[in-house]
Amino acid sequence: MNPFATRHFILLISFVLLIFTTCDAFCFLRTNIHLSITNQLGSGLDLTVHCKSRDDELGVHVVPFDGYYTMDFCSNIWGTTQFYCGMTWSGKLQYWFDIFIAERDSHRCGDCTWRILPEGPCMTCNIGESKEYVCYQWNGELF
Repeated sequence: MNPFATRHFILLISFVLLIFTTCDAFCFLRTNIHLSITNQLGSGLDLTVHCKSRDDELGVHVVPFDGYYTMDFCSNIWGTTQFYCGMTWSGKLQYWFDIFIAERDSHRCGDCTWRILPEGPCMTCNIGESKEYVCYQWNGELF
């Protein structure tokens, strides 16, 4: 192959890889994640959720008691996708939690439901025929 063709081939491969790793159109080649965040704080308490990652800002959402907010995304090809959410209720309590960490959740989280309780978030995952249920403490308070 002549040097001119080699350079063009390398540029073409680089361009395809760039699109392949950043475009949601290629999600079928990566893990598709569906998360649901359910407000279980108690009757009459609205949950305000603000989620983001290094690349995506998902905005602020108010979730009524027993209501839910959903997130659908693809984990990146490197397995480093991470979303964290700030959570507020009663106008004063503010906590944050890493709602999705690829290293922790990719193997169990194609379809996960998070129940938000005052004590912390609890995750229910469907893994094949079984379910996994695990609760976490809050990462910390927001300032």
